[in-house]
Amino acid sequence: MTDLLEAVFRFDRELYLGINTSRNEVTAVLALALVVANFNGLIWYFASYGVLRGRGLGRRGLWAALTVLVGMAVPWAVAELLKLVFRRPRPFIAIPDAPPRLQFDPESYSFPSGDAALAMGAAVALGQMYPRLRAPAILIAAGIALARVAVGVHYPLDVTGGALVGAAGGLAAAAIVTRIRRQVRWRAFVVPHTHWDREWYERFEGYRARLVPMVTKLLALLESDPHFRSFTFDGQTIALEDHLAVRPHDRPRIEKLVREDRLLIGPWYVLADLLLVSGESLVRNLQEGLRVSGGLGRAMRVGYVADPFGHPAQMPQLLRGFGYTSYVFARGVGHEGEELGSEFRWEAPSGDRVLASHQVAHYANALPLVGPGDETPAALRRRVRRVLPRIVDSLSGYATGNALLFMVGDDHTEPYERLPEALAAGRRVLPRLDTRIASLEEFVAALPSPKGLLAGEMVAGRYRPILRGVNATRVWIKQQNARCERLLLERCEPLDALTGGGARAELRSLWRVLLENHPHDSICGCSIDAVHDLDMAPRFTHVLDDGSALAARLARDLAGEDAGPLAYEPIPWGRDAVVDVDGVPRRVRSAGLGLVSLARPGGPAPTATPEGVLENEHLRVEVAADGSFTITDRSTGERTGRQNVLVDDGDRGDEYSYSFAGPTVRAAGLVGRVAALVHGDRATATVQLPLELPATLREDRLARLPDLVSCPATVLVALDAGAHRVDVTVRVANAARDHRLRALCETTTKTLDHVAGAAFAWLTRLNRIPPTRGWIEPPTETRAAHEIVAVQGATHGLAVGLDGLREYAVLDDGGTIAITLFRSVGWLSRGDLPERRGHAGPAIETPSAQLPGEVVARYCVVPLGRDAGVAAAARVVREFLSPPVPLGRVEPSADRPRPAPPVAPRRGPTGSPAPTLVTGRTLFHLGGDACVQLSALRAGPDDSVLIRLLNPGRGTAAATLRFGRPIATARTVDLREGESGLGNTGLEVIRTAAPLELVGDGAIATLAPYEIGSWLITLA
Repeated sequence: MTDLLEAVFRFDRELYLGINTSRNEVTAVLALALVVANFNGLIWYFASYGVLRGRGLGRRGLWAALTVLVGMAVPWAVAELLKLVFRRPRPFIAIPDAPPRLQFDPESYSFPSGDAALAMGAAVALGQMYPRLRAPAILIAAGIALARVAVGVHYPLDVTGGALVGAAGGLAAAAIVTRIRRQVRWRAFVVPHTHWDREWYERFEGYRARLVPMVTKLLALLESDPHFRSFTFDGQTIALEDHLAVRPHDRPRIEKLVREDRLLIGPWYVLADLLLVSGESLVRNLQEGLRVSGGLGRAMRVGYVADPFGHPAQMPQLLRGFGYTSYVFARGVGHEGEELGSEFRWEAPSGDRVLASHQVAHYANALPLVGPGDETPAALRRRVRRVLPRIVDSLSGYATGNALLFMVGDDHTEPYERLPEALAAGRRVLPRLDTRIASLEEFVAALPSPKGLLAGEMVAGRYRPILRGVNATRVWIKQQNARCERLLLERCEPLDALTGGGARAELRSLWRVLLENHPHDSICGCSIDAVHDLDMAPRFTHVLDDGSALAARLARDLAGEDAGPLAYEPIPWGRDAVVDVDGVPRRVRSAGLGLVSLARPGGPAPTATPEGVLENEHLRVEVAADGSFTITDRSTGERTGRQNVLVDDGDRGDEYSYSFAGPTVRAAGLVGRVAALVHGDRATATVQLPLELPATLREDRLARLPDLVSCPATVLVALDAGAHRVDVTVRVANAARDHRLRALCETTTKTLDHVAGAAFAWLTRLNRIPPTRGWIEPPTETRAAHEIVAVQGATHGLAVGLDGLREYAVLDDGGTIAITLFRSVGWLSRGDLPERRGHAGPAIETPSAQLPGEVVARYCVVPLGRDAGVAAAARVVREFLSPPVPLGRVEPSADRPRPAPPVAPRRGPTGSPAPTLVTGRTLFHLGGDACVQLSALRAGPDDSVLIRLLNPGRGTAAATLRFGRPIATARTVDLREGESGLGNTGLEVIRTAAPLELVGDGAIATLAPYEIGSWLITLA
């Protein structure tokens, strides 16, 4: 051992001499600068001041600054004490021929270095407060340590030991400050609550069998115990409707408790997955939740959501449209949460802001306060003494002010009757902690105005998994939901609005049924098979069948008895479209939303060759035997890369998360049978692919078996007359298990970012996902999109339109758009996935989620040129998703007036003059900037028409509006759409768009970037 130590010290001495003899003027100046910067901790005092200013002068800023200061002081003190133990002489004393020193002679001993300990301790402490500063702070501290050697006052072993002491002290600093925080006065707002999944690992009736006794117990508790001040019932109202359907006599009791602020309900109707449903579905969800809450008394004045897997960027604007200024949530924050804390301002792309409260420790953060009902008073006190300090520690470090949110509840939990007793015991444990049962409203009212700001969507998994593998789980659910939303928004509601509004009650009923399928465990596809196949599927069928019948009836009423062959046109701008007329695709021409003649307006039909080459006026499509194809723009000669390259990967994940398992199977190079034909105004190439895939995973689930099963695929590539897009349908007879099938579309360009459709916005997202460490669930390459994904380079690009497909990835620095067609998985949840920590639900097998049988996916490809941007592509995609619908020849009723023909000049999708209308009846036309979208057209109060427009882009946009009759009056409204008392919240609503400018018989709407505008219009 002695020989080893002598060897270490000899090496240490030689290294010291080597460093000091090799320094030059540059390294000497740099070393002196670092030493001076660290003199008595100067640089770290500035860092602590910066932390204080960065987090605000409130408590959180003080705790952060104190952590840095403790990180400095404790290691320095320990190092100075250790010097007295080791008493190692300074190198310039021990080495007679030591090189000249650049610093005055320190009087203390050499080992360990106090300056290195101070610097490293402060750096590690700072890194805990600001993770993004961890690397540069530690690098600076390491430079300071090395500088102490370079100026000649320390051995390398001295600064190494000092750095180790500093790192330990820096890590301990947070724990020391945590102990200090316990001694400070806090206000704990204790919110008893429950999060009630309507259906998940049980069917609806199974959950309701537990719900009714729970609500019965809750009502009795609130009525009998005044100390149990209030209870927050999730954030949705449908559960109370479910209870009242069984026990309607409880309604007066519920109304009384709601009016007394003892029972907090709403504002949502259901707790939807906020990323998978459309923006209009979110609006209807809030409207219905407020309507039901108002019927029971009033809605909660906080936009509370318990457990959605992420939050859309435009949510602050949506909330402001209903008067809400606060949002309490649990998932979605990344590393920025360490800097922002639990309260911050959340900003939408539109600039709207709300106060956001992040439940960092989730909505069960104070559940340990709950004990068994038969617990003795002594046992209760012992348990509270043990758990209460931990709860305070987990929350107080993130709090902006002195208010802490204790959420006492969890999934399907009953109220804890002895909560007042537990809080009384807690006051004896932490006498400076003021605890009381409260509501989220009281908590939000006690929050100071935070300084931190977070902009955009919240879809990160730093603290809780975000579980976005659900984007492609049970893909048929997403496809059916998209069909139902389009049916209600594009056909039923506009037809009802333009025929007098007589079907409002029917439409509300259809929306309520559709909303029943929007809870996150439902629409995400992460429940047991019976929930999706036996409960959800009939709801979709009900909406589609009854909604289609309603739309057909209203359209016939609109057309009148003497109408010729017509189709209903859901698109509000002029276009040519191809419609199936008696089984034959036919080109028709429309001038906007309304009725369009089925007479063909002229123009060439597309062509097809036996080899699979399709052409129309604009595009040439060459289809290969493996189902892929290329597109050539005939006007420019620009040729795209390969489109629809099918790639299949193993998926060892569950309904929540994708987990790769090889080997990968590519369809590229397969030789299928190609058949091309022209049928009417549509050219189609059909490729029959002999696709063979690994049957399933190996027993260890780490890879796929070599055994193959036949999964024949049919690829239909269609080109319509006059179209600027190529339509793709992929049908797969799925016999394989545990896999993911994607279609790759090459953009032939490189970019840093791309555009993806989302609720009420086109979001610009970076292509590359930055690496993360220490997250509960690291981010993945796949993300959610609505309708469109576009990559646009300097001269060209590519957009893909999605029909109910919600998952995509942009790969190869923008070179490839990967569209997930479907995932096949066999487990609700697994706990052995490297992509996240632990289970996300119960470990239940879900064979139906393997999607056995035929799976169908549709999308379209739109080449982008220099002058054709995202706005024009979005219109092309909308035309793909919403073709005209031929009317049946059933006799219409004649009790509604027939609108007059349009008087507005028509414009094409990009603002150019549209072709002359052959015949028909245009009821609404939207002109002006191509990026402005019609979001909703529905019947309003007092015979008015509600119109909602959206500007999803980053520039100001103007649109012209013309109806079949002149506009008499128009007034701007918020998202309550004229129902000022909706929800009885008493909130002041100030978020509206600018008034319409009435010009002649029409109007002009001007929308700020990303703005949603709603107006009530009366027609002459």
